[in-house]
Amino acid sequence: MSVQARTDERVFLVVVDESPEMRNALRYACRRAKRTGGRVAMLYVMDPPEAQQWGAVVELMREEARQQAELVVAKHADIAVSLTGQPPSIYIREGKSRDELAKLLAED
Repeated sequence: MSVQARTDERVFLVVVDESPEMRNALRYACRRAKRTGGRVAMLYVMDPPEAQQWGAVVELMREEARQQAELVVAKHADIAVSLTGQPPSIYIREGKSRDELAKLLAED
């Protein structure tokens, strides 16, 4: 599924991180989505764990990172719901932010 659910629906994508600017970007996207009848999409990109000798350690690190990502996104998703009245589309990926953003935008 692409970021744009319908061809006539506007989707305002916010890359979620812990920067102070992200809150402003989220509020702006929510206001625009509500005003135009669009939707908000949120992308959180986790850093891949560093290569480890033991696969179980890497999987544990990945699981912990995913749990943290879900907590961060849930906090911001609640704000989006309160401002727009509808839940945002949520994407949690692992990799480099620029690469994952490009992949998300290219999905059909």
